[in-house]
Amino acid sequence: MKNQPKSFIAVLSILLTVGLSCSSSSDRSNTAELIYWTAPSVEVSRFDRAIVAEWHASHANDPLKWGTIPAGTTSEEVILTSIATGTNPDICTNIFAGFAAQLADADAIVALDTLPGFWQMAEKRKMVDNIKNNWLYKGHVYVLPIYISPEMMWYNKKMLDELGATAPPRTYGEFLELARKAFIPGKRYGLELDVSPIWWKRWFDYITLYCAASGGMNYLDVEREKAFLDNEAGLAVTEFFHRMFAEGLSPKFATSDGFAKEMFLAAIKDAGGTRIKELYPDLEYVIAPLLVPDFYPADQPVYTLAEQKGMVLFNNSIKKKQAWEFMQWYFTEEHDVLWLETTHYLPARDDLMTNAAFNDYFEQKPEMKIYAMATRHTVPLALTPQTVQIQTILNRELWQPIVYGTKTPAEAAHDANKIIERIMKSGR
Repeated sequence: MKNQPKSFIAVLSILLTVGLSCSSSSDRSNTAELIYWTAPSVEVSRFDRAIVAEWHASHANDPLKWGTIPAGTTSEEVILTSIATGTNPDICTNIFAGFAAQLADADAIVALDTLPGFWQMAEKRKMVDNIKNNWLYKGHVYVLPIYISPEMMWYNKKMLDELGATAPPRTYGEFLELARKAFIPGKRYGLELDVSPIWWKRWFDYITLYCAASGGMNYLDVEREKAFLDNEAGLAVTEFFHRMFAEGLSPKFATSDGFAKEMFLAAIKDAGGTRIKELYPDLEYVIAPLLVPDFYPADQPVYTLAEQKGMVLFNNSIKKKQAWEFMQWYFTEEHDVLWLETTHYLPARDDLMTNAAFNDYFEQKPEMKIYAMATRHTVPLALTPQTVQIQTILNRELWQPIVYGTKTPAEAAHDANKIIERIMKSGR
């Protein structure tokens, strides 16, 4: 993805203006195939290639035309443009919560809970709790979640040993003390952070640490149109990042594989980061819960943000019956085992730690088991169609001023909170 909020909104406006009438064009009826788009990822494509082959082996009369989401500025813009021009697929994956809300508001995707057998399928796949807690939008379910990806702290084990740390730090204060000892100007830093003003990047630094600092609360209350960047948790997170940049413990420039190259004491990473050993086999690290403010009780669980993405069915599909049959066939325990083994992303299930089908994998991949255990205390992405606008403001009013020291933490939190609430109340 790239930071293109204005063009993203412009394409959505085109969709709403043009409507969905063109999507019933003859172009969509000229193929007998069910069109299926998935994430442009090597690991995911390996999984989908196997899934499509399995489907064709047992459903020869219902062929799939599979492809990855075409290249473009963002996947979301490509999908919106395809809807406006009637060239979208029947089924698409890689849909995050905020984008799903936009598509639902535009009447572009099917409310899946209105289809026959929905809740029975959800129960069989053990994702009822996940759906009810994370994916209900205006009383309906528009997305079937495929994977869940919590964020965790990673520490360079050699540095921890060098610094005499017998365990990873728990609080901001403990981390700052270690980071200052580890810091070598121009060579070694405390925490790897992305300084770029890309809206979705804030999921994986500011919003992630907010989820931990707040004890599992989201930084937005969408229903009440409230933001909480300037409460005790928000101010603590903002102050922590301000210190990291002000003291030079996090550099104000981009790094490539900085943690893997042992430039940093720590980083925030999802489970996909475990594949880094393939490129850096000598890297030794420790995975631990997220850092929390010094006031956070030591006996309380530490929450984390968990990105989830899933599958949708488009309203303009003329093959909804076949599409729904495929979607029900797709979400099975056997396919989730294959997904886990192929992609190394956790299936979005409620029974990851209790289902024996996953035991062998977690025994072979103990790092992934740490992430699976973390799913017990996760916060979902905010389910709002204004995600891009809100996080663009978070960048402009809080993140960039903190990186470059143009506002105090209190000013940055207050300014971002005020404008974000204004956006939420305006509905735009």
